[in-house]
Amino acid sequence: MSRKSKKNKNTQPVERKTTQDSFQNPLARNGVFMPNLLEATQYPLTRFSRDWQTINSLYRSHWVVRRIIDVIPEDMTKNGYKITSQIDPDNLKKLETVFRRTSTHKNILKGLKWGRLYGGAGALIMIEGQEDQLDQPLNMDQVMPGSYKGLLVLDRWSGITPNDKLIDDPSDPEFGLPESYTLTSDVMETGIKVHHSRILRFTGRPLPYLEELAEQYWGASEIEHVIDEHKKRDNVSWNIATLTFMACLRVMKLEGMGMVLATGNEKAQQDLYNTVQAMNALMNNNSIQILGENDSYESHQYTFGGIAQVYDCFMMDVAGAAETPVTKLFGRSPAGMNATGESDLQNYYDVIEEKQENELRPIYDKLLPIIMMSTFGAVPDDFDYEFNPVRRAPEDEMADLASKNTDSVTKAFQAGLISQKVALKELRQQSELTGMWTNISDQDIENADDEVMSPDEGMGGLMGMGGDNEDFQKAMKENPEPQKTTDAKSPQNGKQWITINGAKVLIDNNGNVIAGAEGNINKKDSQSATKNDKITSAQGANIFTKYGFINRNKEKAHEKHLSEFGDITMEQYIARGMELVQMPVGGDILGHKDKNEIITRYNVKTNEFVKGRPDRGIYTFYKPRDKKVYYDVMKRKDLENGGSE
Repeated sequence: MSRKSKKNKNTQPVERKTTQDSFQNPLARNGVFMPNLLEATQYPLTRFSRDWQTINSLYRSHWVVRRIIDVIPEDMTKNGYKITSQIDPDNLKKLETVFRRTSTHKNILKGLKWGRLYGGAGALIMIEGQEDQLDQPLNMDQVMPGSYKGLLVLDRWSGITPNDKLIDDPSDPEFGLPESYTLTSDVMETGIKVHHSRILRFTGRPLPYLEELAEQYWGASEIEHVIDEHKKRDNVSWNIATLTFMACLRVMKLEGMGMVLATGNEKAQQDLYNTVQAMNALMNNNSIQILGENDSYESHQYTFGGIAQVYDCFMMDVAGAAETPVTKLFGRSPAGMNATGESDLQNYYDVIEEKQENELRPIYDKLLPIIMMSTFGAVPDDFDYEFNPVRRAPEDEMADLASKNTDSVTKAFQAGLISQKVALKELRQQSELTGMWTNISDQDIENADDEVMSPDEGMGGLMGMGGDNEDFQKAMKENPEPQKTTDAKSPQNGKQWITINGAKVLIDNNGNVIAGAEGNINKKDSQSATKNDKITSAQGANIFTKYGFINRNKEKAHEKHLSEFGDITMEQYIARGMELVQMPVGGDILGHKDKNEIITRYNVKTNEFVKGRPDRGIYTFYKPRDKKVYYDVMKRKDLENGGSE
């Protein structure tokens, strides 16, 4: 017999049993299935969203319910959105005019509120000329200029009903939802069938599939999951109000009162009642209390200690269910030591941003292209938008943030990490957040220097310059002028004496002028150079305080032009460029300057073209292929953009 056919005769069938893992203490009557108060708790399915009459009553008469419904939609829409596409500002104004003229923002807010209140609402996108095509899909090509007329908002109980057939196209954003709706309204024929592409859906709280079917593909009212906490809060509030009538309890002890009530006849009891009423009237009118010889009167004050804390607990439960901070929902200021409410508000703003993406973005995704077709006649290829920040920082916080951001950008620029163009872009980008640097234009950014400068150049190209006679004398002592040569390097520190326009000056390793043999550069001249205030001459000679190229990267990039000048070294190449850029215009030397004080010189005879600025150094130096034609083109361009000659 094979091993596969062998059976174990002692094997018994396994009996399967269902086990329950839970706590139970029968003696203490604690745990699951025990007869105690906790186990008696039940959670019946109420579907409160269908009780639209009670919902209407609560929304109309109760301020807390109204704020639960209204606050979040108002915060979702109050700061609007920003279109990030490359659209002309005039066209953006036209788009905003259409929104304002058709009350579109107001109707979107209404739809969001009715969706939260009733669990569902819809808005018909009204397009002129398509009244007889409402049951057909919306064709964007058939949206004529100026045909968008606004939105007609209807809630689920009084105007819009989903039909049975569902969308079966997986590529449709509304896949699985009703394909069409039946609309009824006082302003239109009853029972009009409308295709879903012409409807904006505003849905309440999402529900599981079976409950969604029960609600005809709508959601649940926001009040449904708040109503229990709301009842508790209202009852606590009313009980606290009732306690105020018991703030002062008066007790009167009358001798023989018990005997009169127990054994006295009706006349004796009535006389007692009349006596007490008379005494109460005297107390109320004249603060007089008349007592018998053996009678007494006492007053007891009721203390309300701890009631506020109890009320706050119920109030916070309502706020938690409504996803709204107590400070926002009830208008209460933060309480407790060092309480600011900032953490609560930040959590709330996170909720708002999440709802903007999940609830508001599908609305704009469908509506904005239609309005653009009506306004512009086309939808931009790069169409996109983003919601503006929900939170608006206080002015002092905004100023502090702007200062820190500006300081960070400035330090990065000064450290030679970013170029001037990038720095301006960063500053203008933060204007949306801080409100500063809004006047930086595209032209300013375009004209800015795109080169990343070395750290010293980032500080304005003036670091290390002599400022007074003491600095000059110190530099002269530490770096005596060479006697045998006109231009030589100091073997001790690497600094160099060079001749510029016949004057000997001392430069450091970065090309900054430290001092000159004919006199030092004074503080006033240094300040004027840093301010870029008419520091150059378009026609005359210009003394450069920065020797060489504006930075090492620029110098390295120009190594390819060395061959244009014959067999020369980089030092000779730089000296040749420095000599040309500082020459005055005349004879074979042509020149001008642009609006940024950058000097241009062109030697017609040698075909040498150079650009530079005295406080920064040489920007470029080479021999153009088109010779003087190239210079003429560059000159015309610079003069058109604000340069001079």
